[in-house]
Amino acid sequence: MPRALQERLRSWRRTIHRHPELSYTEERTAKLVQTALADLGIRFEGGVAKTGVVGHIQGDPAGPTVGLRADMDALPILEENGSEFDSERPGVMHACGHDAHTAMLLGTATLLKARADSGQLAGNIRLLFQPSEESWDDEGKSGGRRMVEEGALEGLDAVFGLHVDSEIEVGSAGTRSGKLLAAVDAFELTVHAEGAHATEPHKSADPIALAGLLVNAIHQVVSRQLDPVEHGVLTIGTINAGTATNIIPDRLTMTGTMRSMTPETRQRLRTELRRACSLVETFGASFELLIEEGYPVTVNDPAATEVAFETMRDLLGPSNALESPLIMGSEDFSYMAEEAPGCFVMVGVRDPSWEREYPVHTPTFRLHEGVLPLGSSLLAGAAMRWLER
Repeated sequence: MPRALQERLRSWRRTIHRHPELSYTEERTAKLVQTALADLGIRFEGGVAKTGVVGHIQGDPAGPTVGLRADMDALPILEENGSEFDSERPGVMHACGHDAHTAMLLGTATLLKARADSGQLAGNIRLLFQPSEESWDDEGKSGGRRMVEEGALEGLDAVFGLHVDSEIEVGSAGTRSGKLLAAVDAFELTVHAEGAHATEPHKSADPIALAGLLVNAIHQVVSRQLDPVEHGVLTIGTINAGTATNIIPDRLTMTGTMRSMTPETRQRLRTELRRACSLVETFGASFELLIEEGYPVTVNDPAATEVAFETMRDLLGPSNALESPLIMGSEDFSYMAEEAPGCFVMVGVRDPSWEREYPVHTPTFRLHEGVLPLGSSLLAGAAMRWLER
């Protein structure tokens, strides 16, 4: 890859990193994407799935069409890296590498447009710059789901995406055929009880005291209600209650996440979570449980996965093309992989000189920028290999 393009990739990534935007607010990022595509002479539509961008590169019009996806949104996290390009928006940070994904896809667009202009592209490319992977709107829809509903995936013969992986060293990448990433559901539990003065606990069911029982009961769902060979996660993320030291509150809320790899496990987690919550009724309290269905399991198509592995072996070497384990994280690329044969690749970003890992979704997440040209080349290579097949 030309050094000039590598510098452009770094500039794109750092600009996006400085100006992160939360789900469905990616206006500035979308504008950067649109400007870059226009400079390349690539036709595009903006405002797809609210703030997304879809670009089109035409090669052989009789050939197949391959979709390439990058997500653009950031997370509500206060950055603590101290780099020269740290987030300039307090409390918002690209802590999951979506800035890199967007820059990589712009690099891929640059490479593939050059091949199309020289008559060396055996088909067509659809560039899917997607908003809101990290969250969903009031209708419960993420950017990937909205892109599918708005027709951005129609007519695709294959779709490829990638994600940075802080556990893998830069220069390596991994994927697997079949199930790769888990389905996700979110839950919100509200416990209701009579409030009371702190000196009269006998007059209240005390939702804070019940929280201790609930945490234990909920955490036993996976360990005692699922078959040990099944994959499942149930985690409580927040607990909120109370307003003063001398008041027993009349309500408590808990929120959390559930992950599963099969429809049966997904339903079992929902059923057993509700049963665990019902124990508060024994102590005179009541509860409401809201379960919000999230993304389905991400399933890689065998043919698309083989193309990805061939590309990884060619670009990175056989020893750096890794077989990924099952991952209990979730991704709304899953909706796209239901519309066309798809493959999602995990790309290493860990610098081997680092003494520790800097994981995603943390204030100190970081990546080795050597991954940027590698990611661009992997997406371009997979697309060209599919078209040529």
